[in-house]
Order: sequence, then structure tokens, then C-alpha cells
Amino acid sequence: MSRSTMYVVVVSACLIGCSTMTLAQEKDKERSSLAVPNDSLFAEQYYFDRMDVLEAWAITTGSKEVVIGVAERGFDSTHEEFQTGRIEVYRLSGMEHPHDWLHENHGTEVVGLIAAESNNGKGYAGLAPGCNVIVAQIGTHESFRKKTPESAKEWNRLFSEKSAEAIRYLVDRDCKVINCSFTILTSIADALEYAIAHDVLLVVPSGNSNRNSPQFPAGTLDVLSVGGVDKNDDRWVNAPIKLRGKEFIQGSNYGKGLNVVAPCRDLAVCMPFDETTAAQFPKTGWLMTNFGLARRGGYLLKQNKGGTSLASPMATALAALIRSLRPDLTFREVIKIIEQGADDLDEEGWDQYTGYGRINFHHSLKIAETWPTDK
Repeated sequence: MSRSTMYVVVVSACLIGCSTMTLAQEKDKERSSLAVPNDSLFAEQYYFDRMDVLEAWAITTGSKEVVIGVAERGFDSTHEEFQTGRIEVYRLSGMEHPHDWLHENHGTEVVGLIAAESNNGKGYAGLAPGCNVIVAQIGTHESFRKKTPESAKEWNRLFSEKSAEAIRYLVDRDCKVINCSFTILTSIADALEYAIAHDVLLVVPSGNSNRNSPQFPAGTLDVLSVGGVDKNDDRWVNAPIKLRGKEFIQGSNYGKGLNVVAPCRDLAVCMPFDETTAAQFPKTGWLMTNFGLARRGGYLLKQNKGGTSLASPMATALAALIRSLRPDLTFREVIKIIEQGADDLDEEGWDQYTGYGRINFHHSLKIAETWPTDK
């Protein structure tokens, strides 16, 4: 809804005497009646309010029949948020799978946003707590650590091969939505087309290079490309930095092929936690680290940090809720529903910086409820 439209609605309501409350006040009243999860750090998850997630949960929190696939290099399956049997891990053969914080952190953040256990009295709540998840763990290899031109070439070849294998595996396991929060090479196009041919919705980040070109396969294949916005709903762009004498700017990629945006900065995420390092953390409260404020148990507030790879899993969770509510819809219909349900942020309709807008869980599920099967 545009600002001008909202103004007309509020003024008209006052003129005819139907309500003395603003739309914001009415929304607050509705929200006060919603069931708030008892997760101890839920108050830090500002994006639930921003995307009307609790309102959406009144419709569905997801179905175990809808399995979400996540392709990641690493993942901490021992985290306390993943111990109820909803998360399955498949480790690809021929790769290394070390229990290492840096290696596992990205995947733990992504999976936590989607599927951290809700209403367990601990930490954070995931956005699709009713769905099951399969994590295809790609792993690492010695060629990644050597840092030579030859090893970099070998790593790119191997990562391409294994990421394609991960996607095919998730498709064959009947995943309905697959999150791919990594740089996707054109060499895995066959695997992506395999997923599309099986009516799987692929969700990919737009990229973090501040370029007028979302990363492949946006604009080339039928995927959901997700850019990132900050806490103010502005497209994420970092201040310029100097790197080897050149100015470098990180930001959410934009342009043709971008579908929608989602919060990607200052997020509350899960992180790997090893009891052997627990002594570094206070028993209560937060510890300042290079990655943000960290807390015992494996929780992180990413202050002034994040990227589009964390926007992507939010849209993945929304797609899974839609497919839970309406399993009869095709993946292309789900994309249209997410676009139509988004909150417009910039120019009316699609624009190059925010696509169709920032995703809204409640709006999209309401649209899905009445979406005709032959539309």
C-alpha cells in the first residue's frame, strides 16, 4: 500500500466516524491477542514484527509434510535448537566435515532462521517451526585451504560438483523448497533445472557486491531471488572501504531478476556452541565478539553485520508455509504469491532496488488461502 493510499484510508475512517484508531494502533491491538512464543530471546527478533510472522502463524506454522532443503558447507547439528528430530543432516562423501566454528557458522545461522525450535523456552524461534529440514552438508577440502591459483581452481571445480550433487539429493528426497545461500556457479545449471523440472522452489540470495545484477541464476532461471534490507527497510549498502588501493562497497545486489527483499542486517541468529569453550561466556548476558554480541548456548546478535545469504532463508521459510497451506500450488504460483504479498518499499510495483518489496508472511498466506488453482 502506498503512503498516499494509507492517508486516504485513515482520513476516510475518521470522517465517517467508524474508528478513532490509526491503522498502526489497530494492528497493535490485533497483535496483542496473538500467541507470542516463549523463547527466551524472542524479543531480539525484530523481523517477526516487521514481516507479520505471528499473524501468519495464526494460519499455519508449517507442515511436516513440507520438507525444506538447505545446501550448506557446514552446520552444527549439536545445537540445542535442533534436537527434536526435525533436522536431518546428510554429509556429502569425498569431502571433509570438520567440527569447526568458522566452518559451521554460516549454515547454523541459515538453518536457525528457518527452523530453530519454537516455544522451547530457549533462545530464538525459527520462522517455519512446523516444517522438517534436510541439510545437505557440502563440506570443505584441502584445496580450499592452500590458497594458491591451482588450488583455487580445483576448489571451484569441486565445490561446483558437490553443490550440484547436494541440490539433486535434496530434490530426490522430495524437498519442496531449497535454500541456496552461496555463490552459485553457472556450471550447476543442470542441477538447478533438475529441481525446477520437479516443481521445487529454489531460493537464492541476490548477492553482496552492490551490483546492478543479482547473482546467477536470477533473471535466467525461474528462482526466487532475494535481496537484503536493514532495520529501516532500506536496501542494505555498506560505507565504502579501501582494499588494496581500491574503493570497495558491499551491498545488496539489485536489478533485473530481483523478486523481493527481506531483512538481512542486525539479525538474531544461532551460532555453533561447544561446551569446551563455554568458560569464555558469562553465565548470563552477552559477550562482545568480532561477530556481534554472543551468548552462552549458541546465540548471536549480528550488530551492523549480515548479508543477503540471511535474507534468503527468510523467504525460504515463507515459501514453505505457503506450500504447507496450499500443497496444490506450483512453485511458480508460490513465487507470485510472495511477490503480491510483499510490502512495497520504493516505487509502486516492481523497482530495481527492492523488487516487489519486503516479504510479508501474513499478507502472502492470506493471498494463498484464496488463490485459485487455475490462476
